[in-house]
Amino acid sequence: MADKKQTKDSLPKKIGVYKPTQFLGHGAMGNVYLCHDESLNRMVVVKQMVPSLYDQGSFVERFEREAKILAKLNHPVIVHPYALWQETNGQYSLAMEFVYGKSLRLLLDKCPKPPLWVVMEFLFQISSGLAEAHRYGVTHRDVKPANIMLDKDGRVRLLDFGVAHDDRDQELTEDFAQLGTASYMSPEQVRDSKNITPASDVYSIGIIACEMLLGENPFRGESLAETFNNIQKKKISAKAFDTSIPKEIVNFLLGLLRKDPRKRPMANDIAEFFSKMMHRYPRDLRPYIVEWANAALNGTESSIEPVPYRDKKKLSFKAGLIVGAIVTLAISIAVHYI
Repeated sequence: MADKKQTKDSLPKKIGVYKPTQFLGHGAMGNVYLCHDESLNRMVVVKQMVPSLYDQGSFVERFEREAKILAKLNHPVIVHPYALWQETNGQYSLAMEFVYGKSLRLLLDKCPKPPLWVVMEFLFQISSGLAEAHRYGVTHRDVKPANIMLDKDGRVRLLDFGVAHDDRDQELTEDFAQLGTASYMSPEQVRDSKNITPASDVYSIGIIACEMLLGENPFRGESLAETFNNIQKKKISAKAFDTSIPKEIVNFLLGLLRKDPRKRPMANDIAEFFSKMMHRYPRDLRPYIVEWANAALNGTESSIEPVPYRDKKKLSFKAGLIVGAIVTLAISIAVHYI
């Protein structure tokens, strides 16, 4: 692995109109750089396809497809693309929004079992973003904690549509090729990565939910074969969850993990469910989740947590009983003296 000085020395002087400032890593199809957009004084992420893939048409198409998919999805959870172009030397580049924050993977490594309100907020935000993608016929195919980020302002973001499938385009996956990350795949994705639907993303959400509530991914095995076997055959019992988690939530999440994709709810249903479950929490949880994330990374307790509002319906019912009792008592006293 190159040290920081070697990485800095090897940076391109320019990528299009952007000035590289840091090498971020290798993606599936190329190198990823953090760059400075001098014209607007902002940071952007630029992906550059490696030249060795140019003569493989499917990789060029997939690179272009990611940009076009992102361009048609307009949702605050999904990262925004800025430009797609081909350099004079033939190199393909894609500039995108830079999300400054921490991945859910890192947060779970530091805090394997977050508070329930954190879990619900992540699931609500991610399912909202995926619902937007699914409405446009786009299946992500690689939903996992490493592709989910919490930015510095407390917003949940969904990254990396590099292997996404668009129903409106021809499938680019080669026969027998498997796309996605093994321990977050759906049963149908294990069998055939080409012929999957948005229900596959829903299953991935279910796995992430279980990992956050149980403290580990219940499908991850000691080998790839064991992981695939678990995904296709293993069933999670409601008894595996802590009794402090409402049964309504447990039963709903188990529905995301149904082996038959036709029986799973849609991403929009997930967002709607958690929106209702969180109706007693403050509408804006960003300050709280930022504080939780910072505390998790530092190994300390969060100094603030959202306090659920008391249920107004229950309060109204109790108030009604009290008022009724007072009125009845008053009438009884009045009748007595009459």
